[in-house]
Amino acid sequence: MNKAFCKEPDSSLPPRCPRCGANGVQVAGETLRTHLRDPAAEPLGEPAYFCGTDACEVAYFDLLERCVDVAAAQGLCWPKDPAGPLCSCHGLTVDDIDADIDDGRPTRVRRVVQAAALPDAACAVKSPDGRSCAGRVQRHYMKRRAELGN
Repeated sequence: MNKAFCKEPDSSLPPRCPRCGANGVQVAGETLRTHLRDPAAEPLGEPAYFCGTDACEVAYFDLLERCVDVAAAQGLCWPKDPAGPLCSCHGLTVDDIDADIDDGRPTRVRRVVQAAALPDAACAVKSPDGRSCAGRVQRHYMKRRAELGN
């Protein structure tokens, strides 16, 4: 086929999850090794990406659309793992958020957000997307507060 009729991939766009179509978040090899059992990580090439969509069964994927499902991953955070913490680094759970709302003071949330900003925070390894959990924690706190009418 003539090259004029072949479309080159647009490298300026973020890679999309092969199952749900959501933008992926690139993760480092260290993050991937922490959250995948060895046999599960073998099929993924570099770079690898995390699918952050709640309802999608894909945890990680690569540019060749090879996927590792949530069931083959470990240490994922809520909502990918409904029993998992919101913050893998500091162990903050959905129940802790509800307790802060009941108390009328976001003390647990503030403590985690402050700790996540410290230079020794382990977010790059412990968080499945390799990012700080502060944004995820704050978004969930505000969402939950609105749901409960506080």
